[in-house]
Amino acid sequence: MSDSAPEKPNILAVDDDESIRELLKATLTRQGFRVFLADGGKAMDAVLADTRIDLIVLDSMMPGEDGLAICERLSQNNGPPIIMLSARGDDVARIKGLNLGAEDYMAKPFNSDELGLRIRKVLRRTPGSVRDEADITRFFGWSLDNRTRRLTSPADKMLILSAAEFAVLHVFLAQRDRPLRRDQVVERMSEMHDDSTDRSLDTLISRLRRKLKHIAPEGEDDVIQTVYGVGYMFRPVR
Repeated sequence: MSDSAPEKPNILAVDDDESIRELLKATLTRQGFRVFLADGGKAMDAVLADTRIDLIVLDSMMPGEDGLAICERLSQNNGPPIIMLSARGDDVARIKGLNLGAEDYMAKPFNSDELGLRIRKVLRRTPGSVRDEADITRFFGWSLDNRTRRLTSPADKMLILSAAEFAVLHVFLAQRDRPLRRDQVVERMSEMHDDSTDRSLDTLISRLRRKLKHIAPEGEDDVIQTVYGVGYMFRPVR
C-alpha cells in the first residue's frame, strides 16, 4: 500500500560563494541527497518557507547576517539541524559554532565524502528526520511523517496538519478507494482524536481539502471525494 523507494533527505546548502554551493550540490547529490541552495539568510528563509529541509550545511562567514547569527536564530526557533563550514578551523571558532546550536562543524577545505557521512550521522540522531522510515506513510508520491504530522506533496511542498486533520487523513489512508459513511469516519477518528464529532466532520474535511490542494501538483483533482448519499472516499491520483 506504500511506496518502497526510500525518501531522499533534503539538504540546504547556504554559502555566499557560488563555487562552494555548486560543489556541495554536485557532491551531495551524488551521495543520494536532494540539495537546495541559498546564498545567504534571506534566500535560506525563502527555501525554508516552501520546502521541508532535513539539514542545513551553513557557511559561518558571510556578508550581512553571518552564519553564526543564522545558526543561533534557527536554533532558537527549532529549525533544522545544522553543520557549520568555515575557513577558520581553530578550536575557538568550532566551539562557538557548537555552543550556538550547530550539530557539527567542519573546516574548509572539507572532504566531500566525509561531509556526507557526517550529514547521515546527524540525521540518524535527529527525531522526525527521514531516517524514521517506520514513522513515514507514503502514498502515490505523497509522504506523511507520523511523528510530526508533516505532509509532503509530490511537488515537494509541505505543511503541518492539525491533530484532527491528521486523524481524519489516517482514517482515509487505511480505507483508500472505499466509500465511508460519515459516522464511520468519526468512529475511526475517535481512536486518535477525542473531539471527533459528526457535526464538525464536514468543516474538517473542507479544511483538509484546501490544505491538500494548496500543496498538490498543479492540476491535480481533490483526493478526498464526496460520494453523494454515502459520505466520502479517499482516492489519490496514481
